[in-house]
Amino acid sequence: MASSSSSSPNLLTLIIDITPSTWGQRNIIRSAKDKALAAKNKSSAGPATLDDVLTAILAVGVSFSCLNRDNALVVIAATEYEAAVIYPRKGGEGSMESVVMGGSSGACGERVDAGLMNDYVRLGVAELINRAAERSEKLNAEEGNKEKSQATVSNKGAVIASALSIALCTINRFMVAHHAGVSALADTSYSSQRKDDEGILALMGGKSSSSKQQQQQSQQEERGMISSRALIIQASQDRTSDYNALMNCAFAANKSDIVIDGCFIPSGWKDPSDGKEDPKTSPFLEQIVDQTKGVYLSVPSGAAQVGGALSEVLMSVFLPPPNIRTNMNLPKLNNVDFRARCFETGESIDVAQICNQCLSIFKVKPKDKCLTCGAKVKKRSSSKGGSKRLKVS
Repeated sequence: MASSSSSSPNLLTLIIDITPSTWGQRNIIRSAKDKALAAKNKSSAGPATLDDVLTAILAVGVSFSCLNRDNALVVIAATEYEAAVIYPRKGGEGSMESVVMGGSSGACGERVDAGLMNDYVRLGVAELINRAAERSEKLNAEEGNKEKSQATVSNKGAVIASALSIALCTINRFMVAHHAGVSALADTSYSSQRKDDEGILALMGGKSSSSKQQQQQSQQEERGMISSRALIIQASQDRTSDYNALMNCAFAANKSDIVIDGCFIPSGWKDPSDGKEDPKTSPFLEQIVDQTKGVYLSVPSGAAQVGGALSEVLMSVFLPPPNIRTNMNLPKLNNVDFRARCFETGESIDVAQICNQCLSIFKVKPKDKCLTCGAKVKKRSSSKGGSKRLKVS
C-alpha cells in the first residue's frame, strides 16, 4: 500500500541518559519532597524520576510515528559505562532490518510498534542499569589506591559521546538504505558541493544559511531522501573527558546536515551542607545543539517535570520537524559558552595545558601522566632560559 503522506519520511534517534547514580539520587530527592508536600495536602513538584522520563519518551515516540507512517524511530540508552540501542532490538520481531525496510500493515505509524517499543525500551533500560550496577560494585571492590581514583575523576556522567556516535552510524545506515544503497551524501548532496566559505558562513549563522537550508531540504524531498535528526535527553553532569569526541560528532552531524536537539533535566537540588547546587544546564550539549542548528531546552524545575507535564513539554518543543520550526516560537540559544573546559574539574578556562596525544585540556598541569589517555608527562627546558613547558608522550 502506498503512503498517503506527501511529506518526506523522518528518522528520529532518541538518546536517553539513564545513569543509575543520577536517577537514584533523583528518587531520594523526589520521595523526600513528596512526603513534605503530602503533609501540606499539595501535589508533587518534582524532580522527574526515570519512570517519568521513559513515559514521556514513549509518548513522543508514538506521536512521532503517527505524523507519517513511514517515519522510523531508534532509541539509544546510555549509562556511565556503556551505550546501546534498546529499540529496535537485534533479531526477532521489531528488528533493525524491519524498521529500515518498513512494515506491511499499511497502518499509521507502521514502522513503529507501540507495544514492542514500550516493552523493549523498559527491558533495555533495566538490562543496562543492572549491568552498570554490577560493574560499579566490581570496580568499588577492586579500587584500592588513590591514583586510580584520581584517574577516573573526569569520567563521571553518561557516555553521551558513545551514544551519539552510535546514533550517527545508525542514521547513516538509514540514509543509505533509503538512497538505493548509495551514500546519502554522494554526488548530489548539498553538503559535498558547498564551498568552504559557505560552510563557514553557515557555521557562523550567516544570513544565507536559511536559504541554503531550504534549498537543501527541497533537494532531499525531490530525491526522496529520509530526513534525520537526533534528540539527546540528559540528566547527569557533562563527562568532561568526552568533550573532543562530542565536538567531533557535532562537526560530523553538521556536515551531514543532521539536526541534534538537546534537553537537559535538572534536579533543582541544593546541598544544605555546602550550598552546592546540581547543574542547571549542560554546556557541552548547548554547544552541540548550537553547532547543528537544533533546539535546546533546560526543563524548568517543579511541576513541569511531573507526570504528563513532561510529555507535553517534550512534544511541544521537539516533535515539530526542523523544516517548520522557523514559523514557530521555540526556545532559542542566545548565550552559548564556547570557552574551553578543564577535563579534570569541568571549569571554564582561558589558558590551559593541552596533551599533545589526545588533546585533553587541563587547568593545572598533570603531575605524572595525562588523566585521559595515560600518556607520561615529560618536562624539557627551553633553549633560551630556564622556563619549562609541558610535553606528553
